[in-house]
Amino acid sequence: MKAKTLTPVFSEYIPSDLQPEKLYISMEFDTAVHLCACGCGSKVVTPLGQFDWVLTYDGTVSLRPSVGNGQQQCRSHYVIRRDQIDWLRPISTSATRAAGVRDRAAHTAPSTPVSPPTPSLWWRRTWNRIQRSSRDSD
Repeated sequence: MKAKTLTPVFSEYIPSDLQPEKLYISMEFDTAVHLCACGCGSKVVTPLGQFDWVLTYDGTVSLRPSVGNGQQQCRSHYVIRRDQIDWLRPISTSATRAAGVRDRAAHTAPSTPVSPPTPSLWWRRTWNRIQRSSRDSD
């Protein structure tokens, strides 16, 4: 039976015996885990982070982006918003493949080094005037 809500459970470690309709959250390990909301019993692991899922908590829990179980037979697809499950159409094979490509690219992309800012033209002109005036006064 499809769940309508997930109750957040904050703990350091995720228990090995998961209960239905519970969203286990470990802030220490940046992970949220639950049993698939469709009732199939699949364990759903959602890592939290810049390129992964984003969890917000305001007394209720929201998880973005959507949870798409495209590698499971159920193909469940839903969004967790304010402890409520908003069901979406089953996730397609192509959407699952695209999400995998996007995830791999985000986690393997080389970090772009930050170059120092180039001084603007007005700053250079001002600096040159200061240098000229100090040379002229010597």
